[in-house]
Amino acid sequence: MELEKYVQSFEDYFWEFDSRLSSDNGSEVISIPNTFTIAYEEFIFEILEFLSDDGFPPFGSLLLAIIGTNQENEGSIYVISLKAEEKIKLNKASYANPEGEFFRVGAVIDFLKILSSLPEEYKRGEKRLELFQTIFHDCHKRVSSEKAKKILDEYREKKKNGIKFQDKQPFNLGNFIKDFRTIALLKAKFPTVQSILDAMANLPQQDLNDKLEDEILEEKKLSENVTDFVDQLIEDDRTFQVGSLIKRLWSGLNIPLHHNHPSQQPLGGISDLTNKGDFDKLVISEFAHDDDVFMSRIANNEALYIQREVPPEADKFQRILLIDVSLKNWGNPKILSFASAIAIARHPKTDIECKVFAVGDSFKEISLDNINEIIYSLGELNGKLECSKGLDAFFKENKIESKNQEVFLFSSEESLKLAPMQKALSDYFSEIKYVFEMELESIKIFKNHNKGRKMLQHIIMPLDELWVRDHTKKYAVKDLSENTIPLFYPVERTYQNIFSYENESFVYMNNSLFKFGDEKFEKGFVKIASNLPFKNGNFAMKVNSEGERILLYNYFNFRQYVSTINLNTYELKNSGDFASEINAGNVKVFEHENEFYFTDNINFWLIDDDFKANKLDGVDIKKVYDNYFQKRSVFVNLFKSSKIKYNIIKKLDAAVIEEGNLKINDYYISNLLFQKYRNFMRKPSEVFFEERVNLILKNKGTSAVNLFKTLKQFTDKSPLEIKEIIDYDFSVILSNVNRDEAEKLKKEIEKNGDVCYIETQYLITADGSKITNQNGILIFESSNKQIETFYIPFVINIPTAMASKTEFTGNNYFISKEYQQMSMDTEVFREKYLNSFIQNILNHGA
Repeated sequence: MELEKYVQSFEDYFWEFDSRLSSDNGSEVISIPNTFTIAYEEFIFEILEFLSDDGFPPFGSLLLAIIGTNQENEGSIYVISLKAEEKIKLNKASYANPEGEFFRVGAVIDFLKILSSLPEEYKRGEKRLELFQTIFHDCHKRVSSEKAKKILDEYREKKKNGIKFQDKQPFNLGNFIKDFRTIALLKAKFPTVQSILDAMANLPQQDLNDKLEDEILEEKKLSENVTDFVDQLIEDDRTFQVGSLIKRLWSGLNIPLHHNHPSQQPLGGISDLTNKGDFDKLVISEFAHDDDVFMSRIANNEALYIQREVPPEADKFQRILLIDVSLKNWGNPKILSFASAIAIARHPKTDIECKVFAVGDSFKEISLDNINEIIYSLGELNGKLECSKGLDAFFKENKIESKNQEVFLFSSEESLKLAPMQKALSDYFSEIKYVFEMELESIKIFKNHNKGRKMLQHIIMPLDELWVRDHTKKYAVKDLSENTIPLFYPVERTYQNIFSYENESFVYMNNSLFKFGDEKFEKGFVKIASNLPFKNGNFAMKVNSEGERILLYNYFNFRQYVSTINLNTYELKNSGDFASEINAGNVKVFEHENEFYFTDNINFWLIDDDFKANKLDGVDIKKVYDNYFQKRSVFVNLFKSSKIKYNIIKKLDAAVIEEGNLKINDYYISNLLFQKYRNFMRKPSEVFFEERVNLILKNKGTSAVNLFKTLKQFTDKSPLEIKEIIDYDFSVILSNVNRDEAEKLKKEIEKNGDVCYIETQYLITADGSKITNQNGILIFESSNKQIETFYIPFVINIPTAMASKTEFTGNNYFISKEYQQMSMDTEVFREKYLNSFIQNILNHGA
């Protein structure tokens, strides 16, 4: 029964017995469901046999360590992280006690990555067994040696008769906590690769030197993980104020990052000499005596030995951080308290385990392991004036061992002055080691020592400076470096989002920015940028000192939102909280002398590069505004009355060659006009173009694990590629595949609640000739490189044009003088380009 209890599997857990993959000798496989193999049962029990003298770790914890030391374990670790986060979200309301929240999934994943970064020789053979023995020595929730040997005896007995492990039981939250917390605590004990190597007694000194450079890189990587976490806090509006203080606190806090037991450390002189020791530690001068005197001194314990210095021994140590969440510690003091607690608990170099509690009229353990937990913890509030009752309750239930624990209290100056708090500080003087006293813009740090309270530091926190957001980032804009199509673009008619800069006019349409080809509307449009992150709103443009175009975007949704993007470098800046006084829906934006201005038709504001709004007085700027919008109104009215109107086809559905003629979306070209194919008598088809599409992930469902499993099962992508698809918005799952393949995978993915869509990329024939539609212009690329690429605007109701980089024919509305193309007769152009494109496909038996 002990065996069955120890190896019990659970439904929807990170591991299972997979009898489908059993070995020839009947050894079952333990795997991550539907994804990766962990190990054979026989190998796992070999490890347990090796560990039995010291006791067993929890079975799930051992499996996690095996995953961390397996080859090609990156995908496995990623799936574990997804599964664990999912379980936390689903079971958050089921925590039976405060201790149940202490998962520290981030620490678990970090420790598995530390194991995976060990030198290869420590992840196989004898050294792998010694590694498990080292890390699981005296681990959390350890099975005693006596019970471990009973489990092994039971296993051997059942193995003779053909062992069959029990069926799965329903998911058990307590078992999950036990398995993961054991590994999380190992992260505190072994924070780096080197700390594990040092703990392995038989590690050769030469190996340590060989791995020193790798260890430096590993420590840097772990440090970057923590700083990445802080950057995530800064990026999220809900945690920005807390996150922006942490690095400042790291640079100023003078709190020990490590803890060690004191030990005997001679400092030189007589204290280094002793009359007892090993012969190799004899003082050299002893050998100057003749043999008889020398032997006599040894026999009578008169010989002198060097007493070698003994380094301090690392020990298990814990910090308890008590955050006051009562009324007097709300506002800035509470933000400073949480920032200080995170700075101590998540310092990149600390190896001390920390537990955090919110204290009001009672106490509750909280987690600071990820952004969601911090947001949840920041919501912990208590209406009592101070937290003395919570402190009483905490210390009554928790006996503090001064040798292995130290307590930090974070509270406001006002709260600590109250009589009940003064009494609590007196009553628990010996238990509370550090007191962080929060003022509006500073932190005083006190240490209780020798029956007195000593101020260690006074850290000034310039919040106005620290809470200024840097909203600058690069935006990945595609297809913008140059306009590669030698034609003016067709653009749908719109009279919104039109603006001007100097003597040029622009229109923003469907995430793309276009410039009018001329002011008389006798030409098409030049594409300036596409795939921009803006919707409909107000636009203005200026040029900076480097000659780069800056596009400003503004819209109103209960408050003003403002962004700018550099159209040369694609640097995107967002305003965040914009000026509250400009809080109306009818605001207009305009440019004057390379400055941006806002107006609500009454007031005017100059907007600087940091989005600060400076209110203006006087009539001069009003005249500028009236002149700008009068010119815009005249331009829009002229555009409305212009004669050239057309419809654009931007979707590419199908193409076929019938009787030597090319038909695209049921249209064919006759006399430079796209006309609908109206002959309902179907002729034998000669060539169909195959559609190539991208499958794009639009919305992720509730289970990232299920999505990972689906992509692992139905694609040949690596775990790292799958992780990138899941992590980023609008990721391309499949690229340049046929529609049937995309539809099949789309159906499988959407079973889990995820949402995908299919985007046509181009049409292609068997010989490799392609047709692409880019913003309403068809691009024809032949497999025969002697046939130059040519372009045809896909418009109806007006004649179109056909052009290559060197020649053109047709409607001058689409022809740009920039390319200096030579005019050609339409039939000659058609024969040279379009007919040659078609005939090349037919000649190759497509």
